[in-house]
Amino acid sequence: MPHSEHAAPATFEAFSDLPTFPDSVSTAPLVRISLDKLLQHDSAEEGRCWKACCDLGFFYLDLRQNDDGEALLDHADRLFEVMKGFFELPVEEKTCFDFADQGSYFGYKGYGKGIVDAKGTKDKNEFYNVRIPPPHPQRSR
Repeated sequence: MPHSEHAAPATFEAFSDLPTFPDSVSTAPLVRISLDKLLQHDSAEEGRCWKACCDLGFFYLDLRQNDDGEALLDHADRLFEVMKGFFELPVEEKTCFDFADQGSYFGYKGYGKGIVDAKGTKDKNEFYNVRIPPPHPQRSR
């Protein structure tokens, strides 16, 4: 989740300058399935999707080259901008959106709230899980 002014926008073109992935590093097969081809009932793409689901259990859904998919990508880019603004808020403001005491996994989770190993080391990340509709924050007055 980009929350820094140094983070690139979430567009395909933003990653064009990355170096080639080294052949010496093991990778998992990641199949990219075209939403546009699926919606056109392309039998080859449907077969690739079925095979990915059966063999791997997951796939990347390529939203490009489809009006609805492109709109979703545009909304995601705008959401990254909203989240950038959120993460620039003071911690006191962000914690108004921490719903852990309500038993919810959604909302803000600040630094050090999670344990990352058996030694009890606290995490060093913050994030915001979104759901529709979001719960209303309970602000202290």
